[in-house]
Amino acid sequence: MAGQAASLAFTLAEVLVTLGIIGVVSAMTLPTLVKNHQRQVYVTQLHKVYNEISQAVEQVITDSNAVSLGESELAKKEIDGAEYFVRNYFKTSKICSTRSASDCFADSYKNINGGTVRIRNFINPKDGYCASAILANGASVYFISNGGRYYQSGIYTVVDVNGKQGPNILGRDLFDFVINNDGTIAVGGDVEELASDFSTNCGNTTNQSPYGACFAKILNDGWKMDY
Repeated sequence: MAGQAASLAFTLAEVLVTLGIIGVVSAMTLPTLVKNHQRQVYVTQLHKVYNEISQAVEQVITDSNAVSLGESELAKKEIDGAEYFVRNYFKTSKICSTRSASDCFADSYKNINGGTVRIRNFINPKDGYCASAILANGASVYFISNGGRYYQSGIYTVVDVNGKQGPNILGRDLFDFVINNDGTIAVGGDVEELASDFSTNCGNTTNQSPYGACFAKILNDGWKMDY
């Protein structure tokens, strides 16, 4: 019996070989698992901000007894509409200047291919009608009346899902989209078209807005960051 028990035991060499194999497999798969997890974290944060903005827009239209943003209190307050929206419909930890969003966003951003992104081309409140803030959940948001002071054309929106924290990369934690006059959130064009042209409109963007291409790609893939 003792001899049989001994024959079933693993030798030290066998244990070491097994541990070595496990170590090699872990070293090969762990980086991918970590990257996939981080991508999901960004998407989850983006979805939370998306939902919070959607609820805020719906609430401001309801409170205004209106059917659109163009008929809401935002339009009635004209240049102060965006600030009114931020102060009254979001839980914030900081309200930034209506003339500059630099206190709410990182100083510089990159695209997913390493190119420099000029954040000023996203956030350029030269004509007013804008506001920015850091939400209680840590995300930075920027709103500007999109093409009209009375909000009929919607609100152009920029979001950094984790504020000034890294990686500060367009398409990872930085996104832009449009809140339509009817309160729905959309991208600056056809979702499938923008998603298919993703590498141009988002991946290689350096000095202009990606027109929602990064956000469109995630929407088109079913709230997944498959890039």
